[in-house]
Amino acid sequence: MLNAEQRSLLKLFDLSSREAAITDIVVKLPFIKYPEMSGQCQLIMKKLTKMSDFEFGLLKKRL
Repeated sequence: MLNAEQRSLLKLFDLSSREAAITDIVVKLPFIKYPEMSGQCQLIMKKLTKMSDFEFGLLKKRL
């Protein structure tokens, strides 16, 4: 799943649904200037696309 750093970063995005989170990351990604943060956002996106909506719901409860 996501590590602690990725979970903290995920809180910055729209978490109303898995699709909304992915879309929000895609929209904001061009504005992220730091390569490390951009890379982490891309990893989060990949993990979210492989995750089911049920798994996302469980993740959201732990945030």
